[in-house]
Amino acid sequence: MITQRRPRGRFAALLLILGVTVLSAASCSTANTEGPEVTCADLQCGRVNTCKSSIIAACVDGVNVVYHVCGATSSGGDICDEYWQVEGQYKCDMHGLDCEGCYPERSGCAVPDAGATD
Repeated sequence: MITQRRPRGRFAALLLILGVTVLSAASCSTANTEGPEVTCADLQCGRVNTCKSSIIAACVDGVNVVYHVCGATSSGGDICDEYWQVEGQYKCDMHGLDCEGCYPERSGCAVPDAGATD
């Protein structure tokens, strides 16, 4: 009599891979933080930048917001809250020479006059 073997080993391996994938995705998403939700207009087209959860948002080209992930401090805190940070001129490193996207000479965005009519 011939009996068929069920592929239990393959099924178990598939379940194991699926379980590891689900756990990896969950741990990855819980480790991710969100930076500031801003526009270039909020950042005065690059005149200032902002920081939230150790992520700096800058408007380097005056048009597009870019995000720079700094990471936490050595003690695990938010780099945005370090004593050496200057509001609007955030940077990832205390000894950095410049902050990305801080152009104080920019006066702001060219916003059309709300009261203008054609």
